[in-house]
This record gives sequence, C-alpha cells and structure tokens, in this order.
Amino acid sequence: MTHPEPFLILEHRTPQSALAAHAAIAATIAGYPLLEAVRTCHVQTAPGASGYGRAPLNTLDHSDHRWTDRDRDIVTPANDLLYSNAWLDLRRGPVLVTVPPQTGRFFVLQLLDIYTNNFHNIGMRNTPAEGGRFALVGPGFTAADAPPGSVLVECATSLVWLLGRVLVDNDEDLPAARAFQEGFRLQGTPAPEPPASVSRWQKGGEPALDFFANLARALADFPPSPSQQGAFALLTDSAHVRLDADGRLDSLRPAAIEGLRQGHAAAIKMIDGHTRSASKAAWRYSTRLGRYGDDLMLRAATAYKGLGALAADIALYLTTDYDDEGQPLHGGNVYRIRFEDGGELPADAFWSVTLYGADRYLAANSLQRFALGNRSPMQRDADGSLSVYVAHHEPACARSNWLPAPDGPFYLILRLYHPQQRMLDGQCRFPPLERVA
Repeated sequence: MTHPEPFLILEHRTPQSALAAHAAIAATIAGYPLLEAVRTCHVQTAPGASGYGRAPLNTLDHSDHRWTDRDRDIVTPANDLLYSNAWLDLRRGPVLVTVPPQTGRFFVLQLLDIYTNNFHNIGMRNTPAEGGRFALVGPGFTAADAPPGSVLVECATSLVWLLGRVLVDNDEDLPAARAFQEGFRLQGTPAPEPPASVSRWQKGGEPALDFFANLARALADFPPSPSQQGAFALLTDSAHVRLDADGRLDSLRPAAIEGLRQGHAAAIKMIDGHTRSASKAAWRYSTRLGRYGDDLMLRAATAYKGLGALAADIALYLTTDYDDEGQPLHGGNVYRIRFEDGGELPADAFWSVTLYGADRYLAANSLQRFALGNRSPMQRDADGSLSVYVAHHEPACARSNWLPAPDGPFYLILRLYHPQQRMLDGQCRFPPLERVA
C-alpha cells in the first residue's frame, strides 16, 4: 500500500522552535497581503523610480498602453484596460478624487486598504453623469474634514491604494481612452515622509527573516483589525517571539529564528497550494474576493496570485488550470472553448478570457495577443456558437479566434465585469477547455 507524500513536514529540535514555527504560519498567512501591498508601495513611490505607477504619495500616474508580457509590476494583469495608480497617504487629512463626466466607457477606481481589502469602488454606478468629487478620509478624521459638495468615503487604514481601470476596445480606441483617463484628478495635503514600513523596506537577506522584519514595521504602522489581532499575537503570547517595532530580530534566540524559518516556508507552501484547484473543476471562482472578512487564507492566496482583485459586484474572476479530462493545461495541446450562446455571457459591462504563463504574467507571443472577449472581432461557427482556440502553434481555425499559449504550462482567467445577479447567485455554467488535438 502506498501513501501520499506529506504536504508539510515540520521537524523541531526544541519546544520553542516548534511554538515559533506554528505561530509563524498564522502570522505569515495573515501578514502576506499586508507585506505585498507595502512592498508594492515601496517600489512605486521610491524617489527616482521610473515606469508605470512610479510617483510620489498622493500623486496619480497612468499607464499609456495596454499591458503586455513586459509589464510585471502586478501579477495577472488584464490586457484590455488602461491602469491608473496612486498611493494615498491620509495621515494629514482627506484626499479629494475628481472624476470627469461619464462617456459610457467602463471605468472603476478601486480603493484598497493596506491589507488589500477592496472596501469601496468609484465607478459608473455611483458617479453622476456630469462627474463627481469623492473625499477619502482616514482614521482620526471625520465628515467635517471633507470638502463641501464631495461624497465622503471612510477608509480603515491611513495608506490606501487607488487602482484605476479604463476599458480600451483596441489600438484605435487608445487615444480616446487615454483622454478619458487623464480626467481623473487628486487633491490633498502634501504627504510627509512615507511610513517607516514603506521607506525602510528590507530585501536581499534571508527571505523568512526579511519577511518578519518587514512585518514588525508594518504592524507598527498599520495595526490589524481587532478580529485579526490573534493571528499575530500567537507569536508573542504563545511562542514568546518579540518582534521589535524597529524590525530588528537579532535579539531572538536561535531556536526562535529556526521556528520562524520553518513556519514561513510552510505558510508560503500552504498559500501556494490554496491557489491551485483541489477538484480540477472548470472555471473556479469566488464571490468573496476583495471583501474577505476574516478569511485570511483566501486573502493571502488572492494577493499571491491576483493582487488587487476587485470585489464581486464589479468583476468576477473565473480561473481554470485543467482541461475537460482533468489534465493540467499545456500549450503543446490544442484546446477549444465553445460558447453555445455565441458569447452572450452574464456580464453587463464586458467579458474577456486572458492567458497567463506559469509565472503568473501575460505570456509572450508573436501576435501580441493576450486576451479575447466580446469586443474581439472573432468569427462565429455555422450554428451561431463561438469557439475560442488555445494552443502554442496556430491551430486549424480562424486566426481571429486563436489565443496563443506558451509551449508549457499556463492558466486562463475569464473576467466578467458588472456580473449579472444570476451569475452572483451561482446559476450559470461555462464550457470547459476541450482538448481537441
């Protein structure tokens, strides 16, 4: 009789290392999204940084093109959107967000707290036709601090990530999309020096020890909500591991350091495993992305594979890693997704299927085609259905219906923007990837 290989093996030489390891697992899972957000803020607001999203605090920066395989700031980006980016420091007062008059073009300004919770969105559904002004107010401030005539948005953390998205139909539509995008404005008190966890981001040493040094500073800057304090308190209350707010770990005993290393490695393996399908079912999705409550593992797994996910009322992300026979997807095969309804999917704004390589970024290809959707000029089948073909080499189909894949593992995300209620209620089913060659 054979037994499956254990998922985790933790070997401890002392009771303290055992306690530290198990406490470190909880702290790593709870703190991973926080540190991914802090790291991203550090990269994008560092003095002298160049490229998309690089700008000082309280400054809006726009991408001027649709993202490709060369854009690697954030995992699993979309290819049919222009992104806007800003890190908002609310420690000195509100920041005012101005939105231009609507033109019918899909847009959303996503607001995430520093723990990556999508607590509010500014978009087509809550912005007047003539445009609007929204006052973002952080902890310690009230509605009285918001400018007259603005819509109050209360923020749970003093550092907020604004991640904007504007729809682009094609290259010819790019100038009009950029013109609309340029209408977004920010106004607020100039930001002071960044929080210590941002300015003193630690990298280049041992990953586990860097993680906990950064975590110590981040928790000092951004304390967790009361319901989640216990996940971090295990380290100090049970394992007696004192994380100095300055991020220094040199006072810890060797047994505690050993436990931190083991616990961090185990937690990352658990987070990675949570991003993979356990059932091999086609098109897995969750209606709880973005607004996680106390589901710390879902929040961590989302930050690991799709940092900055929108809440379900704005977008649903359907992911598939397997074909109709339960085999992992590989570009050496030819797959077909056949939408019998001709692609009339339950999305009131738009939908698209995007392909990603094993590294979680858009995969390079000769056509520079990374997604297909309801705005793509695809050919319908004779019976009115719509077939999308996915393969590394061009298959026997209309080129317009081919989504190129790498010659290796890949996965797909089907995005539905403004999903219909029947989709949110779980009443819809989608065709799997049928392996046809």
